[in-house]
Amino acid sequence: MDGNKLTRILSGLRMVIIGLGVLLVAIIVMSSVADESFVEGDANYGAYLDGLFYIIYAVGAACAGAAVGFGAYTFLYNLNNDFESQIGTLVGLSVFLILGLVSYLVLADSTVLNAYEASGITVSPGESVFAGGSMIFVYILGLAAVLSVVWAEVSSIFK
Repeated sequence: MDGNKLTRILSGLRMVIIGLGVLLVAIIVMSSVADESFVEGDANYGAYLDGLFYIIYAVGAACAGAAVGFGAYTFLYNLNNDFESQIGTLVGLSVFLILGLVSYLVLADSTVLNAYEASGITVSPGESVFAGGSMIFVYILGLAAVLSVVWAEVSSIFK
């Protein structure tokens, strides 16, 4: 398929998505009133709102897929042609993966479970480990971001 034909197809798809979104928003706005309850609003335009959310999800997933796909293609292309320039990216991905595994497998445990049970919330040990590991991972990444900014600023002073 040549580039011009693909561009026309994608432009047409974009116009259809925009038109459908505008139509759904117009239907929702015209169907809503100021003093309606949740139940009334759901009955009046709930299906249209669901459709609008599905469009948002589909477009978001397509954008995320395109970003990851093009990024992976570019990385693999450069890895194949110029391995030396991609060593930093490989090291960064490896450190990211190792920090994630250490957060989940070593540092996280299920001690939060007792606090949840005391409040009446039922949480499995696996869910507790996942939540704790996620929080620890975010804390480690935040600390790494702060340290890298400080390191860059301090090292730039001495250059």
